[in-house]
Amino acid sequence: MTRRDLRLREHLLIGLALLGLGALVGRLVYIKSFDGTRLAAKADRQQRADIPIKARRGLILDARGRIISATTLRTSVFADPQVLPDTQVAAETVARILDLDPAEIAPDLLAAGDRRFFVIKRGITEEQAEQIRDAGIYGLGTFSEPFRSYPMEELAAATIGFVSPDGTGISGIEHQCDHWLRGENGVKTIVRDARRKAFWLAEEGYRPARDGYHVVLTIDAEIQTAVENELAAGVARYNAESGVAVVIHPHTGAVLAMANYPGFDPNNYTDFGEERYRNRVITDPYEPGSTFKPFIAAAALAEKVVNMDEVFDCEHGSWTEGARTLKDHHPYDFLTFQEILIKSSNIGMGKLGLRLGNRNLYEYVRRCGFGEQTGIGLEGESEGLLRPLVRWNAFSTTSLPMGQEIGVTPIQLARSFCIFANGGRLITPYVIRAIVDAEGRVVQDMTPPEHDSEPVYPPDVLDQMRQILCSVVNDSPSRSAQLPSHQVFGKTGTAQIARKDGRGYEKKAYVSSFVAGVPAENPELVAFVAIRRPDASVGYYGGQVAAPVVREILRHTLAYLRIPGDIAPNADRATAMTEDYND
Repeated sequence: MTRRDLRLREHLLIGLALLGLGALVGRLVYIKSFDGTRLAAKADRQQRADIPIKARRGLILDARGRIISATTLRTSVFADPQVLPDTQVAAETVARILDLDPAEIAPDLLAAGDRRFFVIKRGITEEQAEQIRDAGIYGLGTFSEPFRSYPMEELAAATIGFVSPDGTGISGIEHQCDHWLRGENGVKTIVRDARRKAFWLAEEGYRPARDGYHVVLTIDAEIQTAVENELAAGVARYNAESGVAVVIHPHTGAVLAMANYPGFDPNNYTDFGEERYRNRVITDPYEPGSTFKPFIAAAALAEKVVNMDEVFDCEHGSWTEGARTLKDHHPYDFLTFQEILIKSSNIGMGKLGLRLGNRNLYEYVRRCGFGEQTGIGLEGESEGLLRPLVRWNAFSTTSLPMGQEIGVTPIQLARSFCIFANGGRLITPYVIRAIVDAEGRVVQDMTPPEHDSEPVYPPDVLDQMRQILCSVVNDSPSRSAQLPSHQVFGKTGTAQIARKDGRGYEKKAYVSSFVAGVPAENPELVAFVAIRRPDASVGYYGGQVAAPVVREILRHTLAYLRIPGDIAPNADRATAMTEDYND
């Protein structure tokens, strides 16, 4: 080959090299100008990853700081389907360790699509987690995550509620206060190698999580436990369908206990029917029957249409007024005003209703807080059932005084009865006391503001009514609500359950109830119990079914709170009440 040929070949190679270099430069210019942003973002996604840092959900605490709802860590197993070397092998390995069927796991891994993080099972043991890690399958691992637990199990479950598997509040206070409880998740950004293994934390790539705030309640777990136990025993004793109970401080409105039976365990809420999730204390109105009578009797005294010693003809148990006949459960002839309440005469109350008239009846019922929400601050509260005055008729005049033609919730009745215990004020009940941070600082005070409202009834009427309500308890033949050292004042109720079609009442279907305050001289507690559909062949009167439950609730609560008695010790009285309870 001649020198000339060599130079020609040399020039050709140089030209090709320059051409190739020019093409590369052109490609780089093109990428930089037109495709650089997309590719840089793709590289960044491949090399960097944002790892969420989950906030720990706040606690729900009782009035004394006991934990009702907690957040703890559990170990779970996950897979990255995109990098698993063999999906079937991974499924078989996990199934063997967790005692699962591989056929349940493999299809989910194959169907994961572009997902890089797939939770196979939550809540595995540490031994299982160690075996997963020892298996050494790339793309298979374990992680710790917070989850909700309820160390007191069924305690106040309908009030507290529960959360979904992803940590979102579903019902009760867990749902209502979810924005306080859940906190704010953080994030950390890591840089990874080609095998997606993290090797450093990116600059400015860390934002810590802010854990959720804690919710402090007025409910006292000790009182709540006693209430639930006594309520469950009362329902079982009379083979009843269900029961509800409330204990409230009559001056502040703080709810010390709120119980529904049967309940459920929020740790395993899917094992129970949805009907158990409902907080029937605030959601379910019912006709109150005789527990409603004190409010009308007090109105009659306040309007001076009756005096304390006035005698009424109770018509030997049957009285026809217009097109309607009222009956008493016992045939009474003549009863004083006080005896009308003590013996719970429907006829006597009907005659009081005629003296008051519909307008006065309606006004006092509204002033006592019926027909409206109590303001307790819990989701799902019913306002009860109270028809507008324009829809009342002649039957209403005698029905309302004996607790018919009206629907009240248990919390409404307990709240309104506080009027007789606190000087006549209509208080606002509440369950959520405060929102606090991890250091115990109050983020938001949830205590309702005090209202300087006018008393519903004059002071002399309140004194007279408390005297009568003490006689209701003391003159009861069964003495089922008496306590040896504290004077109880209250009223029983035995209400028929209305038919769903609105035509009359079901046969042998009752709500047995009792509402009471204690001690009479300086009331510190109001308690209410209603037991639905007790077995009528065993017993159904409120004094028989509900009053003993209230008595035992008050007995425990008074001792626990160390509230002084207002009755001198009397061994005979204590022995008689014990014998009656054992009967």
